[in-house]
Amino acid sequence: MSYRHKSWVWQYGKRQGDKAFCDLCDDNSNKVFSCAGGSTGSFGRHLKLIHNISRNTQNPSDDNPHDEVEECNTVDSVTQCSSSSSNNLNTNCSSSSSEFCGPQPRKRRRTYVDKNFEINRSCNSERTEQIHKALAKMIAINQMPLSFCSSSGFKQFMSIVEPNYIICKEGAIKQRLKGLKSSVEVLIKKELNDARSVSCTSDCWSSIAQESYITVTAHFIDDQWCPKSYTLTTHKLDDRHTASNLSNQLEITFNKWEIDQKIMAVVTDNAKNVLNAVNLLDNITEKDDLTCAAHTLQLAVNNGLKYDKIDILIQLCSKIVCHFKHSNLASQYLKDKQDQLGLPTESLIQSCKTRWNSIYMMLDRLYKNRCPISNVLADRSLTTAAMAHKFEVTEHQWTDVETLIKLLKPLQIMTTVFCGEKYCSISMVRPLINAVIEKHLKNNVSDDEITEHFKTTVIRELSDRFKLLWCPSSVVSARQIASFLDPRFKDLEHETVDAREEIRTRVKNLIKEIAEINCDVQIETPVTKHHGALEFLFGDEVNCNTADYDIQYQHYLAEPQLKFDFDALEWWKTRASKYPLIVALATKYLGIPATSVSSERCFSTAGNIVTAKRSCLAPETVNMLIFLHQNKQLL
Repeated sequence: MSYRHKSWVWQYGKRQGDKAFCDLCDDNSNKVFSCAGGSTGSFGRHLKLIHNISRNTQNPSDDNPHDEVEECNTVDSVTQCSSSSSNNLNTNCSSSSSEFCGPQPRKRRRTYVDKNFEINRSCNSERTEQIHKALAKMIAINQMPLSFCSSSGFKQFMSIVEPNYIICKEGAIKQRLKGLKSSVEVLIKKELNDARSVSCTSDCWSSIAQESYITVTAHFIDDQWCPKSYTLTTHKLDDRHTASNLSNQLEITFNKWEIDQKIMAVVTDNAKNVLNAVNLLDNITEKDDLTCAAHTLQLAVNNGLKYDKIDILIQLCSKIVCHFKHSNLASQYLKDKQDQLGLPTESLIQSCKTRWNSIYMMLDRLYKNRCPISNVLADRSLTTAAMAHKFEVTEHQWTDVETLIKLLKPLQIMTTVFCGEKYCSISMVRPLINAVIEKHLKNNVSDDEITEHFKTTVIRELSDRFKLLWCPSSVVSARQIASFLDPRFKDLEHETVDAREEIRTRVKNLIKEIAEINCDVQIETPVTKHHGALEFLFGDEVNCNTADYDIQYQHYLAEPQLKFDFDALEWWKTRASKYPLIVALATKYLGIPATSVSSERCFSTAGNIVTAKRSCLAPETVNMLIFLHQNKQLL
């Protein structure tokens, strides 16, 4: 029996008329070849020169290289059919195609074993594209340069993992990254469209190339009561950072993502131009008293530290840290002393003006290691007498360091709580500040000079910056509404009596507005039959507005307040059907972040992407790489 043979080259491509298309080449390569009259010469030479594939690389057990029938696809079967063991093969694996029991179905060649039993496989177009996309994801997630795809190390690595893989060029990788960005944008837009309301954070920063950018991040609570946050854009600012220019850029971003009609609030730092930019925006529900709580807290702490005795002590501690940072010998001896005293071998921490809580961390680390530090400074083989005198810390000063640590610790913990993104944080701002003032910052008769100054200054700063004192002209803020809607703080024990009444009245009016606008909102109860003519005629309209909102409000007031360690969002998830009107309000206010940290965290990401060696990246590329890395959970 005879049947038509087919050239071996068509395992790696396809024919359309007088043209052949290579499956192994990426989209950026010249993959089209002439095959007029059925000739395969040009395509075969391409496979040999570019992909190192020739007729001789076929399994040597094939006497006819053009045979339509191919070997088994598994490594074990191919191993049995390798030329090195051809003498021991059974008749089922004979090299002659005439001994097969009829034509076998064609199977794509994926693997075979050469005489050294090394696995080789053709890297077809599908496999190549999988590698391209995986490489693009790795570059985005690990913040690697685009040139990594053509680096010598990556080429060597792929020569082992996939010998027949053709290295992708930077342009091709960038196209895959753009495709990933488009896919992630679709996913984020869908979630934003489903969200009842969206709050945003924004911050500006400068790259190593002295180019200014603005980053915008969206925050909301989804239908499963999970807090979500996504970085929307990192846009280059070509104009001055005026309130008008910043406001225009924010508006462009909101319109692009189709959230301009559902923005609840925009949380920023305390820069005047940024605050004014937010005030210029239309359709923002809450504009007042929504600066970054962590940044505002640090401003209060920094003012508390502005005292001569405290400043002298901090400078002395900073010099000691600097000495150990710049002396390898002193640093090594410090680790030896730590080990001898059974202390953790850890480096000292230097304070930084722009790093929150860095003074606390520096003092805390120094105080824990005061003994090994004193031992190293007392060793004259390491430290001269003049230098030791310069770095000398008296017992009284160590006592002052301990005092500052105790004062700063609750403020450091509070900053960390404010910066959380996995729980509602805005509702905790005012309760926590009042608790810290009452429990940790109240003046005592036994307070020394430093303690008294710090407490008095910080209390005054916190009261002014967070508007803790209530007066007749005060306006209920978003933070106060969020606290009332948080079942852990709903009793408003941290507020004055007058403030409580104003907050409750404000919330009640907001619920009433929702009831009037959304008259279709109903408590989800099983459908029951109407028992009377009037009930049938009136339907449920009586329950959908004024009557129902007051019932829900009163029932919520009667709910017991939760403990502080309970999950407020989980509580609302289980009561969504009981309080549908209040739920609509809770998702809006509890979804507002307490800080703008999520946007500020892009600074470190940008620092890893726009480096000294990559300072000329196009703004579009910077935006793409930051966007993909910050939203890598969707890749």
